[in-house]
Amino acid sequence: MKNLLITGLLLLSSIFTLGQTNKEKAQKKAEEAIELMDNGAIESSIKMLLECEKLDPTTFIYTYEIAYAYILKKDYKTAIKYLNKSKKHNDANSQVYQLLGNCDSWMGKPKKALKKYEEGLKVFPNAGNLYLETGNIYLHQQLYDYAIDYYKEGIRKDPMYPSNYFRLADLYLNSDYKIDGLIYGELFMNIERGSDRTTQMSKMLYDTYKNSITVKGDSVVYSFNKTLNININQGSDGEIKMPFSMIFFKNMAIATATQANEKNIDLEYMCAIRKVFLKNYAQKDIHDYPNVLFKYQKVVDDAGHLEAYNHYILQMGNEKEIDAWVTQNEEAFESFLEWYTKGENVLQVDKESVFIGE
Repeated sequence: MKNLLITGLLLLSSIFTLGQTNKEKAQKKAEEAIELMDNGAIESSIKMLLECEKLDPTTFIYTYEIAYAYILKKDYKTAIKYLNKSKKHNDANSQVYQLLGNCDSWMGKPKKALKKYEEGLKVFPNAGNLYLETGNIYLHQQLYDYAIDYYKEGIRKDPMYPSNYFRLADLYLNSDYKIDGLIYGELFMNIERGSDRTTQMSKMLYDTYKNSITVKGDSVVYSFNKTLNININQGSDGEIKMPFSMIFFKNMAIATATQANEKNIDLEYMCAIRKVFLKNYAQKDIHDYPNVLFKYQKVVDDAGHLEAYNHYILQMGNEKEIDAWVTQNEEAFESFLEWYTKGENVLQVDKESVFIGE
């Protein structure tokens, strides 16, 4: 959310002339103000941003950045004053309402914060960030069902906004019902890449596999969910539909059975069962019980990168294990990364394919 004044707003900065417009002058001055703010010179930054607002009062961006500067000073009341100015502009976005609610929350006024988010959702009904912040208020109040409902609604309305996936994954992976957490967490890693949260999620997924699978003699016990949701639904075509958790367990049972001789639940074991899981799921369940994550895994597999992808997803669980694998498979891993970072290969979730869970 910081530095909403992005590069696109400053495209003209390198070709300014003496005949530049006030809008252009404001853009150039704002670039300098943001740099000052980043370097801790908040008062000087505010002074320059106020000059920008006078030069170009047609946009919300300068009052928004002024508000952010006051937030850095923990002067939330003054920040709200400038955010209220920002929201009156036609180009204002949902982040204005997000910061408005956050300021109230930081001042210990959660009810007022909820009203600000609600106000924002009336203007921006598909804003995933406002559903997130509403859910966060309920999460802090330990009203977990309310929080989960808002995070899920955020995913429905804004399927490519990553933070709702992260919150849901964190909640489910730390509960007795981990299956949805595994799916939300991996979806999150594919949507938000290369962040500290991605690293954190990778470790959480690894630990969940390791702690949920136990080898006892010749049998394998797995405890991803404390109990199975056995609500059976009838589809529009009259066909009986099982809950996805049962589809997961069926394919996991097949996958672990193929590794019955393995006693160590390590990275290679996890990658092996994930490979078998997908192979079996793709035979029929991918059509009868479509899931956006496993359909994407099938795309990765068809491109020849599933082994590298599985190691990538779980890489933060054990540094020695991933280092050893990459050393032995450096070319394959680099080939996967080249494929994975191309825009056409990025996982896409839309409102039709969104995963909501049970």
